[in-house]
Amino acid sequence: MFENILGQQKVKKIISNQVKIGKVAHAYIFMGQGGVGKRLVAVEFAKILNCAVNDFAETDAGACGKCISCEKITKNIHPDLHFIDFAKQTELEEGDIEKQKTLKIETIRYMQKEIATKIREGKWKIFIIEPAEKMNPAAANSLLKTLEEPPENTIIILIAEHKETIPQTIVSRSQILFFQPLELDEISSWLVLNHSMDAVKAREIAELSEGSVENAEKLAARNKKESESLWFKLKTRNFYISDILELSKSIAPSGALECVDALIAEAGKDFRIHPQKTASALELLSDSRTLLLKNINPRTVLDNLFFDLLDLKKI
Repeated sequence: MFENILGQQKVKKIISNQVKIGKVAHAYIFMGQGGVGKRLVAVEFAKILNCAVNDFAETDAGACGKCISCEKITKNIHPDLHFIDFAKQTELEEGDIEKQKTLKIETIRYMQKEIATKIREGKWKIFIIEPAEKMNPAAANSLLKTLEEPPENTIIILIAEHKETIPQTIVSRSQILFFQPLELDEISSWLVLNHSMDAVKAREIAELSEGSVENAEKLAARNKKESESLWFKLKTRNFYISDILELSKSIAPSGALECVDALIAEAGKDFRIHPQKTASALELLSDSRTLLLKNINPRTVLDNLFFDLLDLKKI
């Protein structure tokens, strides 16, 4: 079970054992930082419970992933899987998702109406509330009434980062499963496979991700963007004299100052990490900016700047 989800072996084992013996809880709180697999596990849990092929009381196999039920859950169109989140609340209110700050009582009441209906296609109805810590007091009190009289063949999964923000009355009626930060090797391997990244860069990003695939994804996207920037090219590539002259020629007519400003911004990021390596480059960039503001010929300024940056060998 859960073969395609990184880490969280303890959580996976608990859920797998409960499914096998037929004693799943009526309410769970999946607790942990963002990007460690809470939502993925919740969706896979729904697949396992509703899979039309595999019998989990007799086998260790997970959801088949191919039956109609599994495919509908993957596509988020299964009528018995419900996400109670800001997207659903926006849909109900016909509002703007950017303005959603809390989960409101009306959204929880919508969920309660769905709970009261018959199961449409599957064996279980699953409701995933996220972010659970954003329920306002009225919504939390309304949810508590449902948890006090748990409906049959219905599971409510609350996804949250901090237990302290959820009322104790709800916590006490739910099984808490703690999701740990992912291991460096898990994240770096994932980056290599999913972003065609070399192992060294993947390891660097994994170390900065704080155990979160979500953070790693953002860092990888930033790395890709930076790798396409002029600053990165100047740092990592060899240029012929003709390349430098052609580069200056293309930039100078209309974008010299903007180019230098962009290089200063990129170099500033590097300076915070490697100040000694970047200080000289920043000085060159600053001097070039001053010359451009004095209306010195842009192409001459850029020619000299690019050659000087390459000569540093340290940028």
